[in-house]
Amino acid sequence: MEVETIENVHPVLHPVFPLLLAPQVIRKIRGEPFSDALGHLKLWCQFFNVLSDSIIKWFKDDVEIAEIKRSAGDESQVALAIVQASSRDCGVYGCTIKNEYGSDTTDYLLSSDILAEFFLRDDSKVGEEIEMTPLLFTKGLVDPGYWGNKFFGRIMMEELQIGKGCVHKKSRAKVIYGLDPIFESGSTCIVKVRNQIVYGTKEENCLAEINLETTKQECKIHNTVREYCKIFAAEARVIDKFGFALEVIPLYLIYRPANTIPYATMEADLKGEFLKYCTMDNAGRLIAQTTSEVGHKCCTFQHWIYQWTNGNLLITQLEGVDTKITNVKIATKSKGYQSLTDEGSPKILEQFVIQHQCNYYCGLLGLRAMTTMDSLQPSKVKTSRSPMLARRVGLTDSSSPQLLKKGSSSPPTAKNVNSSPKVDKKTDKYGENNTATNHKKWSSPNLSE
Repeated sequence: MEVETIENVHPVLHPVFPLLLAPQVIRKIRGEPFSDALGHLKLWCQFFNVLSDSIIKWFKDDVEIAEIKRSAGDESQVALAIVQASSRDCGVYGCTIKNEYGSDTTDYLLSSDILAEFFLRDDSKVGEEIEMTPLLFTKGLVDPGYWGNKFFGRIMMEELQIGKGCVHKKSRAKVIYGLDPIFESGSTCIVKVRNQIVYGTKEENCLAEINLETTKQECKIHNTVREYCKIFAAEARVIDKFGFALEVIPLYLIYRPANTIPYATMEADLKGEFLKYCTMDNAGRLIAQTTSEVGHKCCTFQHWIYQWTNGNLLITQLEGVDTKITNVKIATKSKGYQSLTDEGSPKILEQFVIQHQCNYYCGLLGLRAMTTMDSLQPSKVKTSRSPMLARRVGLTDSSSPQLLKKGSSSPPTAKNVNSSPKVDKKTDKYGENNTATNHKKWSSPNLSE
């Protein structure tokens, strides 16, 4: 009679076998402050018996906030960094591991009382030394940009955790010295840090490396959209009836040597009423504010950049004060478009095509109606070619709205379909719209920083 052993028992038929292979919690979630005493909190736990590649997810109040992959045999600690922890971060945190053999989870209640035990706040305001680096595009969008010369200065936090968001922790800081002429001494600026950073503790400096890569990518996305906005503003500027143009303010990378989470972004402190012109809710629905002129122009900018990139790039969030825009977010049709995203979001772009309604400013720029976009796009899109490069070499298949308006590749029916009702009122004696033909000859602007 054959002896029943682990080696010859079928894992599905035997009720005990799956339990032997499933990953298990060896250390439940624990909380501890970082050694820099700057208010950052680390939640960590540990799993063992990780016999196959696994997915580890962190939750807050049953809402997923982060995910990482764990290779088979890697039983090191997994941690979640909470930046400048406060009462808004309180809740029930959970960490779950799952693979083909099973799953296990551990929970932790972070309350205000527990948080108070971790931190004894020092109300004295102490400044910190920083290194600030701009991302430059001397050739427009032909190259991916490069990091410029560093500014060495000192800032002092005046107000922690402004705003309501938890994805980023925002603080208002006062510039002490060293950042002229970008930020004058005595002026205020906004420092933003990505919150809830998930990382493993197997490799030293893993948290700082993830913090650096995330922050650099945010700078790249924001400042790339800023370059697109410069071109958009240049095209709008030659149209008298367009009025004022939008401006995406620059975003800078800063390094704080004394901070456990050392990398953050810095931008100008916009004074006035802060509004959300375009955004996306938690369910993935695009929302546009169309009650103001700036809101309409932000929607036109969304349409313009979507058409310019042949339907490969969409701006999903634009916020700011008056014409000064910040807090930019994007979605791309495919993974890795212009090295901006790690995954594609084609459904979001499809939603924009269905939802967007052209306004007066879309008509002034001669943008094509979304209902005709798919039929007018080329079958193969070379995502590596920059729109600025296409314009400079004079490609006829460029998707620039300005070039299309001159008739290089736009079909004869596009003009009547997309013209704004207000633009149609001005016609010549033959009944044709002359708005587009009366513009001055446009040349590529100099986009050097």
